[in-house]
Amino acid sequence: MAEDTGQRHDTRQPPEARRENPQHGGKFLGRLLGGLMTKVIVLVVIVLVGAYVLLAKIEDLNPFASHTTITTTVVLGKLTKIEQAHVATRSYPVDVQITQSVGIIPCFLICNQMELKGSGTDDAIVDLSKLSRQDVSINQSTGTVTVRMAAPAIGPADLDPVTCSITSAHGAINGATQAFRNNPNGYRPLYQAAETQIHDTAEHDQGLLAAGEQSTRAMLTQVLGAVGVKKVTVDFS
Repeated sequence: MAEDTGQRHDTRQPPEARRENPQHGGKFLGRLLGGLMTKVIVLVVIVLVGAYVLLAKIEDLNPFASHTTITTTVVLGKLTKIEQAHVATRSYPVDVQITQSVGIIPCFLICNQMELKGSGTDDAIVDLSKLSRQDVSINQSTGTVTVRMAAPAIGPADLDPVTCSITSAHGAINGATQAFRNNPNGYRPLYQAAETQIHDTAEHDQGLLAAGEQSTRAMLTQVLGAVGVKKVTVDFS
């Protein structure tokens, strides 16, 4: 009997090839489940956001939904409590001259000539204390309040003594003009003239009045916003 010298080959597959690797299958299943969970989470978030937007729209359209009611009493209470408000201020230079004399005596003999140079301020003021129910209109659907009121007025001028300098000249008869120099109230007419000049300048300053109106609108918007007013319109009459 001849000896089989040929090499035999094992045609059987190794155990690893005949069965799946459990670890490999577990990883695949984990990735599959992880992907599904991510998609589910994203889908849930989208659904929740859409539901929130839809509910918000329904709330806006629902006539029975709860809304803040703005009353004239509340609006007037907030505004009249302010009473007067200085809504804008500006500084102005001043230069005034006055002459104090004695009767018909010529000034070169007996008089007191004074000049003041300096600056002062004046304010735009609004008075809210006299507002009435007829001055307030309310639109509940838009949360808008319209207030009809007088335009800002110019208040008393305030002369700044720190910035002021006064010069004076006297008549030839010094003894008679001494009373002007020794009088502690001698400069009062000069101060009054300076304040009058500042006030007149402020009354013709359109920039000060415009700043006062703008400041008033901002103030009313802030005050009424605390009670639910969304928009404030001020009608200056």
